[in-house]
Amino acid sequence: MEDKRLSKKKRYGIWFSVLIFTCLILFLIKETFIGKKQGQEEIEPITLTLVYAYQNTQWNQGIETIVEVFEEKYDNITINTQVQYEDKVYEDILYKLQARGELGDIVQLKTPLRYAKEGLLTPIDESIGELIEGYCIYNGSIYGVEAIGSTEGIIYNRDIFEQYNLNEPDNYNEFLELCEKLKEAEIIPIGVAGGDLWHFGIWVNHFFRTDILSNNEDWNLNRSQGAVSWQDEEAVQMLTHLEKLYTSGYVNEDWSVMQDGNLTYVMSQGEVAMMYGGSWTVREIQKVNSEMNLGWFYVPDEEGNVVVPQKNDVFWSLTSACGEDEDKYQAALCFLEFFYSDEVYGELCQEIYGYPVTVDKPDYTETGIQLEIKNDFLSDNLHVSSYIGDEETPQGFEKAMLLETQRMLKGETTVRQTAKKLEERWDCYQNQEK
Repeated sequence: MEDKRLSKKKRYGIWFSVLIFTCLILFLIKETFIGKKQGQEEIEPITLTLVYAYQNTQWNQGIETIVEVFEEKYDNITINTQVQYEDKVYEDILYKLQARGELGDIVQLKTPLRYAKEGLLTPIDESIGELIEGYCIYNGSIYGVEAIGSTEGIIYNRDIFEQYNLNEPDNYNEFLELCEKLKEAEIIPIGVAGGDLWHFGIWVNHFFRTDILSNNEDWNLNRSQGAVSWQDEEAVQMLTHLEKLYTSGYVNEDWSVMQDGNLTYVMSQGEVAMMYGGSWTVREIQKVNSEMNLGWFYVPDEEGNVVVPQKNDVFWSLTSACGEDEDKYQAALCFLEFFYSDEVYGELCQEIYGYPVTVDKPDYTETGIQLEIKNDFLSDNLHVSSYIGDEETPQGFEKAMLLETQRMLKGETTVRQTAKKLEERWDCYQNQEK
């Protein structure tokens, strides 16, 4: 009897052990399955393509650094950067990428509205839009968020100015007198890198803003409506100003082939007294020559009025291809949120002498000429953000205009002939869009 009872207890013990073991196995299988599924959502490799413009060394280095730090934090997300740099305008490059279906996932754009209308973009989640002061809206959705703001002005060598007792001009005639004195001292007054078409556009847009947009910021829209013309007095005046500056011996003789990167070096070595460039260029020059004493001012018009270029032409957008893949889309949003995070964004603004476009401003220190640029930018002077190549400009006109204007400055055409040619070019590209 004792043996039978013991056997029975053993049997119960074995059954109980089997039951416990089975439950444990089922639990482990369940946890393993669920954990694996959740883990796959967290660590499944995702690759994004980021397309952006090589606007300048500081911007390129800033983006590359942000991508590197981002990938260290999110080791399941890889970002392949495709920096686009040619001597032509960025829009011209984007047209080619668009035709080949190679806009990537995250793309830097100047005119996101145009791409949104063509169905090439996907809406950006409002959580990102809430972080930014400026964005592109189409049909009630956000299709582009500003990346960073900047401005353009005259960067000059203070040591040369002090040596020849020169001062910042109060009007445009004084600016020309300044150039003449430098020329007489056998110093190149102004350096221009016309070999890079986008750089050449800086002076073109200066006179466009000063002579035309300062009185009518809707000029591009009005031109498309036929209300104004490139042969009107203010447009001819703009071209005349440009021609006089280049034909008076105030610009380096090799301006048409000089590259932007080379001009930065030439400026850093004191071979030219001034150059018209973006706020980011100051930082580039300082990196080449940290001892250089630089100054900054905006070029005034004949009456002494100043038009401040407010460059809000750098947007991040997400392509429609990115929107078709939920994992990629969420990863792209994650990158944008990281990009605008306080420490990351603050370091970028500090490094390229840009100004933040976020609602909550990042904390970083501005000293010296960076603070001078900021104070000049925040002045009460008229701010103009429109330019040749903005949303109201027919696609393709910007490049055509810059090339036609270069022909004029080389003496191949006159001011009036150029004005007529620009009129025809505008109509041609506008008709192609219809």
